[in-house]
Amino acid sequence: MIQGILKSIGNTPMVNVYIDGCIIKAKLEYLNPFGSMKDRAALGVINNNYDYGFINDKTTIIESSSGNFAIALSGVCASMNLNCICVVDNNITPSNKKIIEQYGSKLICVNTREKNQSFQERRIEEVKKYINSNSNTYWSNQYNNELIPKAYFSLAKEILNQFSEVERIYLPVSTCGTIAGVSSWIKSNKSSVEIIAVDSYGSQIFGERIARNRFTGMGSRIIPGNIKSSIIDRIIRVSDYECLTNCQFLLKQGFFVGASSGAVIAAIKKDKGYIKNTATIFPDRGDRYMDNLYSEKWVNDNLTELIREDSIVNNLL
Repeated sequence: MIQGILKSIGNTPMVNVYIDGCIIKAKLEYLNPFGSMKDRAALGVINNNYDYGFINDKTTIIESSSGNFAIALSGVCASMNLNCICVVDNNITPSNKKIIEQYGSKLICVNTREKNQSFQERRIEEVKKYINSNSNTYWSNQYNNELIPKAYFSLAKEILNQFSEVERIYLPVSTCGTIAGVSSWIKSNKSSVEIIAVDSYGSQIFGERIARNRFTGMGSRIIPGNIKSSIIDRIIRVSDYECLTNCQFLLKQGFFVGASSGAVIAAIKKDKGYIKNTATIFPDRGDRYMDNLYSEKWVNDNLTELIREDSIVNNLL
């Protein structure tokens, strides 16, 4: 039932980004209608289940997300006249909260942290509790749903069609649906392409968490099930400070983007990836980060700690 604005999801442009006099290619996924690459996943999951009759007009869609997937899911559900609930936590930014609410989604807020200071497991528990207490509900489960990686096959196809010479692709990881879908499709169609995962030092996806993780869309405090179907050649981890400074670097080229875009540029610079036929994605828009990344007060309040943390984690290499 893809109609209206949903037809504009995907087929995003690929443009030049300049690093040290070299050119890399970036897919502008933030130009999807709801503002991020997660539009593909939200549409893929909901449309597939609707077409096969697993959900209907009376189904309530529920998900644990405070960021891009919550916004994408809310947008897709609004356009299909479906009820949507987003289980969020106290870390949700005011900007994201307002966007989700404007699409008509209901918010359930979790305010009890786990021992690792994360809300992720508590949010998932809340989702399961709601499903067990209410009929005709569907959990899109962005962490572990085989439909999520499949939704990103279209992104992989577009990368290869737009940049057939590609040798390396740098992909940020969080729920790992994107890297699972893109890597498996790319490796099946051009096995020589190197897939590099870009993760946060504040993440536990690939090992011990050794720093904070301040920005949504980067890293995870749990290991997503999606990672099992990923084909990853190498991993590069970056700090929040590197995300910040490289978003400022991109802004000077006209890209108003989120933290994960700064992260992939940081990884490419560390790796000298710009000397290859390199592609990456810019997952979301900068307006999602007006409360931190692009807030002068927030940056001034946190800059000393960001620099100190960056020095510590990068000296561990």
